[in-house]
Amino acid sequence: MTILIVTLLFILIISIHSRSYLTLARAKNSVNSLKSYYIMRSGVSAAMGFLERDAKESNIDTFSENWAQGIRDFPVGDGIVSVAISDEFSKFNINTMINSQGHPIEKAIVRFGRLLRELDIDEGFSLTIAEWLKKNRKDFSYTFRDISELPLVSDFTPETLKKIEKHITVYTDRRNERNININTVGIEVLRSLSSELTETLTIAIMDYRKEHPFKEIADLKKVQGIDDVILSSFSDVIDVKSSVFTITSESKVSNTVKRGVAIVNRGMNTVKIAVWREE
Repeated sequence: MTILIVTLLFILIISIHSRSYLTLARAKNSVNSLKSYYIMRSGVSAAMGFLERDAKESNIDTFSENWAQGIRDFPVGDGIVSVAISDEFSKFNINTMINSQGHPIEKAIVRFGRLLRELDIDEGFSLTIAEWLKKNRKDFSYTFRDISELPLVSDFTPETLKKIEKHITVYTDRRNERNININTVGIEVLRSLSSELTETLTIAIMDYRKEHPFKEIADLKKVQGIDDVILSSFSDVIDVKSSVFTITSESKVSNTVKRGVAIVNRGMNTVKIAVWREE
């Protein structure tokens, strides 16, 4: 009987200890999760501060500026945070192929077709996507709300999206025709803006801006081979400053990781979050 009682007491103590350990572990994980979340959000706030200060100090945006350098494993409290800022003005807005009344914009459709061709994708998808928007997105002012919706278009596969996703956006304001920053645009998107922009000219532009960022659109004529005729073929969509950015912030406390993505709109005096998601 004594042995039985001792055995039962031992089992009871082990059970209580196990439950206490699990409760303590859950409480610790919950605290770490909360800490990690706020550290992640602090990274977003810091990035917004960088962008706001940059707007006051500079009339152009380039990848050589402080906002574009990012932060890696910066210690904050009990954890670390990494922050990156990317420029949505460096990409092609696929919503510009249709206006808010559902009318196709031929020039934008042709440009997107050239971009697809640059990426070894059937350029016919350009017109297909524009027609899909016109037919299916009246309730959303004929827009995609996120590029992840592209596979909704017939024959446009997730694999095709992976090939193009880093070159396109839906977040810049299509009412502003000048929504591509010549100082940050990638070579594929730049090449798509005009049939006049040969590979030689696009490389020349990219090389020139490394040492001499464009302060105004007319500065492009300083690049060898760019004249008024060529510049006029794409000057309608370019600018030297950006107003829409993506901030990605990732924090870690112990083994708890939090990641957030904010699409922000920047004016002269404010930076506001337009889209927020946690991943």
